[in-house]
Amino acid sequence: MFTKNYLAAVRCAAAVMLCLSMTGAGAQITDWQKPEPYRGQEAGEPGELKEDDFALPDVAQATDWVEFHVGSETRNRYFVARASISVGKDEVTRFISRVLTAGGAETVSVEGIRCATAERRLYAHRRAGAGWVSPRSVQWSPVYTGNRFNAYHYALFDGLICAGDRPQKPSQAIELMAASFKSRVGTPLTGYR
Repeated sequence: MFTKNYLAAVRCAAAVMLCLSMTGAGAQITDWQKPEPYRGQEAGEPGELKEDDFALPDVAQATDWVEFHVGSETRNRYFVARASISVGKDEVTRFISRVLTAGGAETVSVEGIRCATAERRLYAHRRAGAGWVSPRSVQWSPVYTGNRFNAYHYALFDGLICAGDRPQKPSQAIELMAASFKSRVGTPLTGYR
């Protein structure tokens, strides 16, 4: 009897060891762990795309604004400077954005959206008397963060600046932004229906 229990325990232990050794054998590095040039990391292999060199635009370009509709959930107003919209060889659309809150606070930033990866990047903020100031983090992040109340990056990505995974021409993007209010009834302060 002792021998039967002993043999059963040894077989059970061997089976457990076999299962444990098989689970570790399949471990591998996946694509999401590799460096991504659009997330602020250096490309590791030759031939991978890198972001274009980009000089911050003149602060004077932050004047002629086109307003665009984000959603009825927010009372903020959103703008892009017409003269600042550009598409680089790396297919990143860069622009100066302006957010005006219902309380009157204003944020002006230089930003970029890469349609192919649905990512955005902040290049600089405008500070009164100091011009453009670089942010702490300059990495690429997803355009959709789950925050529907301040989701203007997603609104730009979803049909205003991007046409699928390709960037719109700047003139086309301006027309689409200006037309984003036409089918809505209401105002930014009262909401839309």
